[in-house]
Amino acid sequence: MTRRIIPVLLLCLSAIGPVRAEDLRTLFIGMPDSIIPTLTKSERMDFLDYMDSGMRARVRNKLGGESMMTAFSDNSLTVMTSQSGRLEMVLFPRKNGSNLICIIRTVTARYEDSRLSFYNEDWTPVDAESLIDYPQFEDYLTKAALKSDSLDMLRKQSMLRLQSIVPVDGALEFRYTSIDDLGQDADKYRSWFKPTPIRYTWNGKKFKRK
Repeated sequence: MTRRIIPVLLLCLSAIGPVRAEDLRTLFIGMPDSIIPTLTKSERMDFLDYMDSGMRARVRNKLGGESMMTAFSDNSLTVMTSQSGRLEMVLFPRKNGSNLICIIRTVTARYEDSRLSFYNEDWTPVDAESLIDYPQFEDYLTKAALKSDSLDMLRKQSMLRLQSIVPVDGALEFRYTSIDDLGQDADKYRSWFKPTPIRYTWNGKKFKRK
């Protein structure tokens, strides 16, 4: 009886042991096509082959345009999906040993506009609201601006509220990008906005604002 119990216990212990995190290369190759609809798995593999060879990593995408991988490291990569589109993939280590996958999609027209999405290593979506409290419009303003009698006027004029998001040293940095949409009043209000980005650091479970 004892001989039967020991293997079962060993199996149980191995099942609850540390989770082995997938590396960025494996996750990028196995990424669902829906994440980057214009690039196939074969083209993503080509990117990595070019980067490994020290060559310029360019491929022809499904739309007939050119896409380029501009950066690749152990925990992040950047792909210029088009002349106006950028995708960044970043791994944030969880406390259980796995990785949280962060995808940042940025479109540049008049101003940069970024969107965040998060995934488990099997590419199941993770609710962003469970991980980060996004900065609000007022978070970008100085204390003087928040006390100004003209604040309501600024709120009304600044209807287009775009943010750029970039990964920096294990953190995410947010910038307000659409101040120039205020037109002639842009210079008037520029000093109302904080000059430094809003930074969120990862603690293994959530992003915390610094």
